[in-house]
Amino acid sequence: MKCYTSVDGRYTAEIVINRSRFIATVAGVKNYDEAAEFVAEIKKQNAQATHNCYAFVSNETGTEQRFSDDGEPQGTAGQPMLEVLKKRGLCCTAVVVTRYFGGVKLGAGGLVSAYTRSVAEALDKATVVTNRFSKVYLLELSYNLYNVLQQALKGYVYLTLNAEFDETVKLTVAVPEEDAPQTLAKINDTLLGQASVSEQSSGYYKYNEI
Repeated sequence: MKCYTSVDGRYTAEIVINRSRFIATVAGVKNYDEAAEFVAEIKKQNAQATHNCYAFVSNETGTEQRFSDDGEPQGTAGQPMLEVLKKRGLCCTAVVVTRYFGGVKLGAGGLVSAYTRSVAEALDKATVVTNRFSKVYLLELSYNLYNVLQQALKGYVYLTLNAEFDETVKLTVAVPEEDAPQTLAKINDTLLGQASVSEQSSGYYKYNEI
């Protein structure tokens, strides 16, 4: 099964430790460029902050990783933040923790704890989705077969990407690659060949359940 999990959307969490504010912002990203743009955006929004540390995993396989301590002692921010993402099994996800220094030094252990905790709290708020490699099909069928098809596919995993109701019903659906043969067989058996089914493309799509 080709799939990965990622954050869907953008979430923030803030903690205060010894008067220092730690604001974690986490977001799903599609690739390295989008991750870098997200980091630059948060840093610009918090240009007056003492530090804007970041970590991200920007590809589907988890091999493209970056992090920065942004002036904090080496190893106390970016790397621990990245480890939180990895332990949660997340790919295509980026996080920035903004620190406004409160005047009290926390020490290396205190910094590691603060940065990892802020990332964890932001992730606890986040919606996490499974992105499954899927095949996309265009189905064209008559109106009288539409409800029949909907009933037949209950319990099957698929996404309706687009629906057009004109002279006929045209549905664009994504089906996880490993489920495609079984799902297509069900469609053909249900519609008795009275529908047009054509493969359009393939790619990763978000599923809330697997």
